[in-house]
Amino acid sequence: MVLGIEQLPAIMDEPEWDHHQPVQDFPHGLPVRTMPVSSDRLTPIILVSNHDKVPGRRCPACLSRGQTVWVIPGKRCPQCGTEVN
Repeated sequence: MVLGIEQLPAIMDEPEWDHHQPVQDFPHGLPVRTMPVSSDRLTPIILVSNHDKVPGRRCPACLSRGQTVWVIPGKRCPQCGTEVN
């Protein structure tokens, strides 16, 4: 079966590829900038989360049937259609 796809020859042979190095034309070395950092910036960042706040409310109609469905206040429940305020 012929697919009509021809494989092109490699640009570099494998031994040549192993020794290839990119051209880096930096006369004074790599252009790296340093900046002093004060010790107070090295303190760890503490993320505070509010686990007690929930952005939605439970649908009262579904809750009475034993189901927990969260709804954005002012929207209708996707399960039963009850408006939740």
